[in-house]
Amino acid sequence: MDSQQTERYYQENPAARYAVLIIVCISSFLTPVSLSGSFVAVPAISEDLHVNAVYASWIPAAFLLSNLLMMLPAGRLADQYGRKRIFLIGGVLFSIGCLIAGFAQSIEVLLFSRVVQGISSAMFFTTGMAIITSVFQQGRGAALGWLVSSIYLGLTCGPLLGGWVTEHFGWQAVFWFPLPLMLIVLLLASLKMKGEWRNAQPERLDFIGTLYMALGMIGTFVGLSTLPDWKSVLWLGLGLSFIVIFVRHCYTAVSPLVRLKLVLGNKPFSRALGASIMVYASNYGLVFLLSLYLQYNRGMTPTEAGQVLMVQAIVMTILAPLAGRLSDRYRPRLLATLGCLSMVAGLALLMVTVGPTTPIWIILICLIAFGIGFGMFSTPNSNSVLGSVPPERLGMSSALLNLSRLLGQMFGTAIITLLMSLMIGQAKITPEHYAGLMEVVRWAVGLSLLFALAAAFLSKERPVIVSA
Repeated sequence: MDSQQTERYYQENPAARYAVLIIVCISSFLTPVSLSGSFVAVPAISEDLHVNAVYASWIPAAFLLSNLLMMLPAGRLADQYGRKRIFLIGGVLFSIGCLIAGFAQSIEVLLFSRVVQGISSAMFFTTGMAIITSVFQQGRGAALGWLVSSIYLGLTCGPLLGGWVTEHFGWQAVFWFPLPLMLIVLLLASLKMKGEWRNAQPERLDFIGTLYMALGMIGTFVGLSTLPDWKSVLWLGLGLSFIVIFVRHCYTAVSPLVRLKLVLGNKPFSRALGASIMVYASNYGLVFLLSLYLQYNRGMTPTEAGQVLMVQAIVMTILAPLAGRLSDRYRPRLLATLGCLSMVAGLALLMVTVGPTTPIWIILICLIAFGIGFGMFSTPNSNSVLGSVPPERLGMSSALLNLSRLLGQMFGTAIITLLMSLMIGQAKITPEHYAGLMEVVRWAVGLSLLFALAAAFLSKERPVIVSA
């Protein structure tokens, strides 16, 4: 079936639509459960593989950086070769990455496996969101709400499962337990996901632009993470230079990786992406840091730390479908802005109270505020963006939306890595470094509050029409 026949088939078969929704939701559950589950395993990995603080921060960063670099190429490839095809290839690669990670005997092999997982996650996550948008012409917000809820459910289960698995079976098992679900996804997608979605006149992948973007992102992140070493200045210079080259290339190339002129020229759309970047920058790296804080500074086990951190994701899981339904009925601007303000409130409370003896109930209140904020922001923001583009642009537009999320996550992670490098250095985190880790937490909370305030300001505008 071609794209039009595929869309007609799903409009006439509600059961087929919901089968696709279930498949995509399961696949979207796997990435966050694997990623957040690895957070609580970092101390065990560091101890077993003799990893210092900076290398420890690269365990999530390697995943994010590779995911970020692949997001836009995955969207372009999906529009060109078919979203289902790229979805399936991504699932196979993710399974391979999980196997490599579980058998890793060195930090280098583990980081390589995280790169494979990041690349593959970009392939099936981006295409999955675009497929859902194509299948659900009506009730898109509700469908995206369930998709976002499945992501947050992964974040909920990840720390708890990761902590339990690490304690009872070792950190290697953290990377193995998503495998059975991924095999189920691949089987169901092959049998139940009928037809294909592709652009009738696809643009070729911009390999030169992809190379420029990769060099720019890698150089910038490595430079930030190695400060204050003198080599970091060279990395930063290299990264920023290639980012400038990439931007110029996008303005001059016939078929660029992303048409920046159209994106930046549409002020509501660019502000929406900016708000997304700031929201994820304010929270992502901080959650990783709170995992270390709870285990090192508060003496919790991985399971106990996972139980505390899962509170935020539980709130997001419950709220996301409701926010999605509301975004089908009302303009999403108010929901998104209120979500940002909820995050501001939680971060402000954490900033004035966090310390070595902060009552856990205060930490829980802050995490609940974060969960409410994310739940009210994410689904309305996604619905407003994806509902404003023509069908042939859904792959690339979904990639841009996910790219904004990853840029925020990467920016937040880079800030955390920089703070760890400046205040702890290359040493392993031992009791004499707990005071330094506490300072990292305080600085990170303050910066996250600034990011959330910026997101609240930017979220006052929402996209009306966009070309990607």
